[in-house]
Amino acid sequence: MKRLLPFLLLLGFSALAQGAEGLWARYCAQCHGEKAQGVRPYPGLGEAASLLATPEGRRYLVLVVLYGKKGASGLMPGFAQLKDEELAALLNHLMALLKAKGEPFKPEEIKKERGQNLAPDQIKRP
Repeated sequence: MKRLLPFLLLLGFSALAQGAEGLWARYCAQCHGEKAQGVRPYPGLGEAASLLATPEGRRYLVLVVLYGKKGASGLMPGFAQLKDEELAALLNHLMALLKAKGEPFKPEEIKKERGQNLAPDQIKRP
């Protein structure tokens, strides 16, 4: 077990070590593009910049990444399997891509919305 522990720790840190860009490339870019510009038929996320500026908009974005969203172009899956730190990093990366102003997302914001078990069609834009 002593030999296995460093290996397990390394695996656990690998997701965070890949950074927000790596997480974005793995979970978001194939639909929303490398720069959040969208990949047909999936939408670009440029209009999310205005949501990042309000508490209601920030909460909405947290709910979307946790539980998913049913929209005109289909169903976006939720990513509740990711850690709070990883989801905060993804949302902060989106802020950077959009050059949006606002406070960085913190893992506590994500944790606060966990456990609601919302369906994607229950997530409504403010």
